[in-house]
Amino acid sequence: MKMRLLDLVRCPECRQRLALADGGARPDAAGEVENGALRCSGCARSFPILGGIPRFVGADNYSGSFGYQWTKFDRTQLDENLGVPLSGQRFAGETRWPASLPGELMLEAGSGMGRFTRCAAATGAEVVSFDYSSAIDANYRNNKHLANVHFLQADINRPPFAPETFDKAFCFGVLQHTPDPEQSFKSLLPLVKHNGQFVSDVYRKSWKTIFWGQYTLRVITRRIPPERLFPIVERYFSVVHAATGLLLPINSHFSKLISLLLGTADYRGLHAIRPEVMREWCLLDTFDKLSPRFDKPQTLRDVRRWFEDLEVAAFDVRPGHNGLEIHVQR
Repeated sequence: MKMRLLDLVRCPECRQRLALADGGARPDAAGEVENGALRCSGCARSFPILGGIPRFVGADNYSGSFGYQWTKFDRTQLDENLGVPLSGQRFAGETRWPASLPGELMLEAGSGMGRFTRCAAATGAEVVSFDYSSAIDANYRNNKHLANVHFLQADINRPPFAPETFDKAFCFGVLQHTPDPEQSFKSLLPLVKHNGQFVSDVYRKSWKTIFWGQYTLRVITRRIPPERLFPIVERYFSVVHAATGLLLPINSHFSKLISLLLGTADYRGLHAIRPEVMREWCLLDTFDKLSPRFDKPQTLRDVRRWFEDLEVAAFDVRPGHNGLEIHVQR
């Protein structure tokens, strides 16, 4: 943990400032704390620092499948592994922010293994990145070399920051996997300064959703612990992937439709990615479809309704890369 983070975090319970606990570890020569604790100046609650990361939540929570997933596939989606700049392109296209943002403070809510963390850091902004699950450890391993990034483990509904702290904030691929996507969205928005910008996305719900095999399979799969579920998903994916692969040369659209109906991911032919890496990515996203405890896509009307009781300067909700894109100017 960089000492600068103490200027940014607050107690998630009472919003008072935090300091290193007496008798705990002190900063090393680089000004970072590997292990220790933070103590609230108001309510005296204590929060551990483990492995260089402040922890504001316990290890057991509803996001366990993501901790398992991003530990197992901690580098799969990094652009250098895929060989194509998909994360960079999506970050630029979805945020619509300038490529250079030095001097700005940016929040990443729900980092996973950090594929977008490094995109945010490349803008020159100071980035605070958190995740609810132990995926934050994978992000830390992948991106701890970045001097302008802070890492912490926290709850999206109890974020350890004061209102109006950040110039910009983004949340990709997360809201639908929380118990209440609307509430999660509304817990993040106040953290952005007035005239600041918040960008998020959420899976889109439509009449087509009822035909997606993942939602039929999830009746069972979401109840299975991830370490037990993964071998099952891997075997199922292998059979479907091989069978639909036979159809690819005949009719690629039909092949992908069969994959969708059977609840698996298949991106073959979409990008120039090595076959073994493409297979790993498809397996990862199949597990991502079937393992989360929550998966709550939203209609366009649902998301626009979120703004009925919000005072913002402007907002835009439209179909986008990951379902629906949400842009807010506070």
